[in-house]
Amino acid sequence: MKQKLQTLDAYVFVAALKAGKEYSDECAAILRKLPGRFIPAEPSIVYQEVCGALARRVGMDVARKAERFLDSVLHPELVYDCTPSFCKTAYTLYRQ
Repeated sequence: MKQKLQTLDAYVFVAALKAGKEYSDECAAILRKLPGRFIPAEPSIVYQEVCGALARRVGMDVARKAERFLDSVLHPELVYDCTPSFCKTAYTLYRQ
């Protein structure tokens, strides 16, 4: 099976890592499909979105675990810098 690039909303990571959240089980199932089927490609802000949300809602220990998890599943060359020009080109995808 050929692996495809996949970008996930930060909520998928947060819900999967925070048990008891709505759709936690479904989001965890999505993350389990990453190895072998999908290659995650994410904007760099995913660290702030995921780790920041977990730090505020659950605590720093969980946020640090999430950071290590993201480091393990995200390939450094497929974490895109959120420059102003990147953000300006990305929002146009909503109309396509």
